[in-house]
Amino acid sequence: MLRGIIVPLVSSFNEDFSLDLQSMRAHIQYLLSQGVNGIFVNASTSEFFSMSPDEQIQIMKLAAEELEDASSALLTGVTSNSTEHSVKLAKIAQEMNFDAVVAAPPYYGAFGEEALYQHFKAIAEGSQLPLILYDIPSATGNPLPPSLVEKLAKEKLAAGIKVTRDSLTYLLDILAIKEKYPSFSVLVGFDHYLPTNLLLGGDGGIVAGANVIPSVYLALMRAYEQGDMEAFAGFAKQIAVFSMIYSRCNSFAGAIKAAAQWFQLPVNLPCRPPLLTDEPAKVEEILLRAELIK
Repeated sequence: MLRGIIVPLVSSFNEDFSLDLQSMRAHIQYLLSQGVNGIFVNASTSEFFSMSPDEQIQIMKLAAEELEDASSALLTGVTSNSTEHSVKLAKIAQEMNFDAVVAAPPYYGAFGEEALYQHFKAIAEGSQLPLILYDIPSATGNPLPPSLVEKLAKEKLAAGIKVTRDSLTYLLDILAIKEKYPSFSVLVGFDHYLPTNLLLGGDGGIVAGANVIPSVYLALMRAYEQGDMEAFAGFAKQIAVFSMIYSRCNSFAGAIKAAAQWFQLPVNLPCRPPLLTDEPAKVEEILLRAELIK
């Protein structure tokens, strides 16, 4: 079962928007040195949607090499508008010894529950890796109904879900499924939902902010597990304030890259078009309010 703080790895690009693999390797090693519970490549924060299939596989290979001897879990996104392509990526991940694959629904088209069921079933059966569902209706236009999530959990076709939806009601519906299937991992994608998810019985988060301040997210987890609610509340507030960077920037990836510059992390500033690059000054006030910089 996946639990803890999993980092959706931000991708570094050179000024010509080519991949900067050396910076990405350095950033992975930094995150591992901090003790994160997992690394997730080809995520939304990774800007997978603007990458070619070859680039996605290149990043998978890089991550597999960097985590070969690590205890942290290794995940890759296999989201695609083509079921066949998603299955292909899942099989490649299995060959590279990944620990799990993550798939959001296909986007652009509108798909009913049966179509989504067949899509995820094909991915799950296409490799021996656990499948983590990814509910992000703001990006896909295709929300995952709790009834579908429960069916996939019951049939052991899905091992968990990442919920990136601003709805406590939906999260409660998903956590009710976990009560029936305790090994089903419930992870949140919005940073400020992480404390709530833990308190309600969830397992942690796949949270972009952990690219920049992993120690704060890990400290929140430790405080929760140790029952130190005073410390937990302090870290929860810090994360909530930090999360305001997303509303100040053009994208999650742009916000993370802008914030990373204040911490001298091996993360390049440019976002690949069509995303716009955000300047570090956009997030300075928020980082000061969160008492993360002086």
